[in-house]
Amino acid sequence: MAGQEGLIPIMILKAQLLKINKVINRHWRDWAGVVYLFICLVDFFIAPLVWNIKMEEHCNDKERYPTGVECKVTRWVPLTLGAGAMFHLSFGAILGATAWKKKEELDTHHNRDDTTS
Repeated sequence: MAGQEGLIPIMILKAQLLKINKVINRHWRDWAGVVYLFICLVDFFIAPLVWNIKMEEHCNDKERYPTGVECKVTRWVPLTLGAGAMFHLSFGAILGATAWKKKEELDTHHNRDDTTS
């Protein structure tokens, strides 16, 4: 019995890790979609807005650009569109394939429940 006091915290930790793994396994598709949505929101809406505001402040700085000096600023280029938009193609493949697989899993789950009742 003296050696089992150390096993109890290990067993509790193992049970908690199994719960965490089950949650991750069950919801990773949803989280991947949210991450992709957030990245697109930042890259196509928030970053260009902040970039334009900062560039306007930069060009209106009279010490750097006195009257007559042209301020050459660039436009925001979405970072995720580099390399032929491989980022979007990859996320589209991952989310598309897993959504298709999820539908099959749900159909299998529902069919199994229907036959047992």
